[in-house]
Amino acid sequence: MRLYWTGFGLPANIVEEYILLSVLLHVFVGLKRTWDISLGRLKTSGLSVLNLAMTGIMLLTFMTVHLFQFRFGDTEQFGGYMIRSPPYLINFWGIPTLTLFWTDDTTVVPVPVRDIYALEFQLFQNTLWAGFYIGSVVIFMTHACLGWKKVTPVLGIPRGHIGKVEAIGNLIFITLGAIYISFPLWCLLTVPDVGDQQDINPGRVG
Repeated sequence: MRLYWTGFGLPANIVEEYILLSVLLHVFVGLKRTWDISLGRLKTSGLSVLNLAMTGIMLLTFMTVHLFQFRFGDTEQFGGYMIRSPPYLINFWGIPTLTLFWTDDTTVVPVPVRDIYALEFQLFQNTLWAGFYIGSVVIFMTHACLGWKKVTPVLGIPRGHIGKVEAIGNLIFITLGAIYISFPLWCLLTVPDVGDQQDINPGRVG
């Protein structure tokens, strides 16, 4: 929210706008290639030629749900959360301790932020939603690995190295997926933390 001024007047920041445009480009190019190429091979190759299209549609559905639950989710129900925002957007002194987005400098005026942490715990302590998210991440990993296998032969990589490049890409996607899966699992297996800076968040409970 502190980066909204980078969003060219829209209620979003430039990172969100970049991601949105990238997703839309990926979706439209994927649909066009499916229409032009994959559908023509359907009779001879079977439904396997639509693996990317089918997993892509499932991911698009998941991303829509995700946006409504988190990006547009109601965090006011938790009463808001206050932080002392670092003057230069990043707390450079906090890099060693990973306290990047708030400062302990008591001269900084506290500002309210969206409590995504509380929203995440509220959602993921429901086993059905946690399962939906974990299943969707598995679909993401499948989609990414299938797409990577399809694109590596046309990247100009020497033929003897294609297998290694595919393996490295798959390892990256599986690692990313495992990181995403860790969020709902963490919420299922732990209880919320009350958070830092309790002096400006009195009465906060986990």
